[in-house]
Amino acid sequence: MTKQPEKTPAEATAERGEVLIEGPDGLALSLTPDAARRTASSIHAAACAAQAQNTDAQPLPPSDDGGDRA
Repeated sequence: MTKQPEKTPAEATAERGEVLIEGPDGLALSLTPDAARRTASSIHAAACAAQAQNTDAQPLPPSDDGGDRA
């Protein structure tokens, strides 16, 4: 059985120079500030790619000038 993607976002806080991430199902993670920044960038890029994958099958609406979008 495949688990469905989590819809509840994780929460991040800063404490004693560390970034703490807590999320659903007991997720707990402690990162250095540099690791947290790099992780955030990686998650952002992956989220954008996943969102594009979900919309790839959908045709784009025509542009304002009446031409097709490429």
